[in-house]
Amino acid sequence: MTRTSSSFSSKCALFIAKNWPEPASTAAGRRTLDILDLCREAGYQIHIASPADASPFQHDLTDLGYQSHSIAVNDSAFDAWIASLAPQLVIYDRFVMEEQFGWRVREQCPDAATLLDTSDFHTLREARHQAVRQHDRENTPPPWPAPDLFTATAERELAAMARCDCVVMISRVEIDLLQSVFKVPTERLLYLPFLIPDLPDPNAWRSYADRQHLMMIGGFKHAPNKDAVAWFRQTVWPLIRPQLAGVECHVYGAYADHAVQQWHAPRQGFSIKGRCDNALETLSHYRLNVAPLRFGAGQKGKILEGWLSGTPTVTTPIGAESMVDSDALGYPLSDEPEQLAATLVQLYSNQNDWTRVQTCGHDALEQGFLREHHAPRFIAALHSLQDNLTHIRHQNLWGRILWQSQHRATEYMSRWIEAKNRPPN
Repeated sequence: MTRTSSSFSSKCALFIAKNWPEPASTAAGRRTLDILDLCREAGYQIHIASPADASPFQHDLTDLGYQSHSIAVNDSAFDAWIASLAPQLVIYDRFVMEEQFGWRVREQCPDAATLLDTSDFHTLREARHQAVRQHDRENTPPPWPAPDLFTATAERELAAMARCDCVVMISRVEIDLLQSVFKVPTERLLYLPFLIPDLPDPNAWRSYADRQHLMMIGGFKHAPNKDAVAWFRQTVWPLIRPQLAGVECHVYGAYADHAVQQWHAPRQGFSIKGRCDNALETLSHYRLNVAPLRFGAGQKGKILEGWLSGTPTVTTPIGAESMVDSDALGYPLSDEPEQLAATLVQLYSNQNDWTRVQTCGHDALEQGFLREHHAPRFIAALHSLQDNLTHIRHQNLWGRILWQSQHRATEYMSRWIEAKNRPPN
């Protein structure tokens, strides 16, 4: 357990992260920093703790004035540490962190307000993944089979939501789903999309003539990204290649494993480029950004980056979900390989169509992602949570039930693992 020598602020927020933030590698890393920046603006001193190993690509949090701490699961040393930290606000990075540490926080800091940042609704992403796998096994055309949301993962994720005082959601679609299917009360869900401080200047973007080739981007630890590259490589690229002589598709992303490297085929115009240090700068050299997602959830950082760099971005219905209305993209939205190929060929070859789609991306940024439109509401919600915590918990019946001892299986499993791992006297 890493401790800092400085004294703790009287108003402290602790973010318990599944992984150390990598804003240059993942959209989730950028979102983490957005949330922490808003908490700091609300008056909190920021601490970040994670059981993950250090990464060479993680952000230097000290540059931001944030204090970082290494913690361990199934370790009672966390109890004394968090009791001394005494945070007023604790944010869990996805439901697995709430499962591991939530009961310890509740025991040591019962008056700390708790937020769950889902990043995306893991239940939905996992269910869609299973539906696509079923489609691939049965070799049927789209649409994919309807996802089964009533799974063991759903039970765990919804239980974590109920145990927390507020749930931060990045997708309005997922908020609607939680309300309509799982009957989660509206007042317990707080919408916060990706945030941009300002709109990019279209006059600063490279022109159509100064760009060439197609690009894909996304970290390969994320299953939807890996699937998208494999599917595009196998089903869509062969349709595009004969129509665009000399045009290539370059794939960028951290953590490309051996299987991904097998897709590297420069002679077929398809290249795995690996990690890029500056996504926006890299994107700005390409004529089109492709995000052919077959499953997933939440908002998609690769699409946001395409819009920010002025690179027209072609995606599927899953990719566009929660980002923008389907009729506001400037091209027909589809997950059919033939239609995707036709759209990409048309936009690559026609400057007027290309410019129209570029403008649609800029409009989407203005309408949905400006920080000034969302930050005040989030900060006000933090203040309200702190001021009305007792009332909020009284209204949260299912949370109170789940905190009763007979329903705290995760706590007892953790205690058992800790005792099992303890060396004999």
